[in-house]
Amino acid sequence: MMQVVLTQALSRAEEQARPGLWARVVGWGHGRWEAHRQQRRYRNTVRALSVLDDRTLHDIGLERSEITSYATRGGEGRHPVDRFMPRYITPMF
Repeated sequence: MMQVVLTQALSRAEEQARPGLWARVVGWGHGRWEAHRQQRRYRNTVRALSVLDDRTLHDIGLERSEITSYATRGGEGRHPVDRFMPRYITPMF
C-alpha cells in the first residue's frame, strides 16, 4: 500500500516576506491605537464645537447641523470653489 504525504514548504523569499508573529501583534496594536486616537479626536472636536454659540459657528463657516460631519471629514470639500473647480486648471496670476 502506498501512502502519499503532501506538504507545503515556503521558499526563503516567502518566509522573509511574511511578517513574524511579533510584527503582526505590533501592527494590530498600532492599528487599534490609531483607531482610538481618531475616535478621541472626533469626540474632542464635537465637544469643542458644540459649546460654541450659533453666531461663532457662523463666523467660522459652520452650521450646528454640520458639526458631526465636520468632525468626521474635516473641511474637505466644504467650499464651492473646491467642489466645482477642476483640479487640472492652474490659476493665472
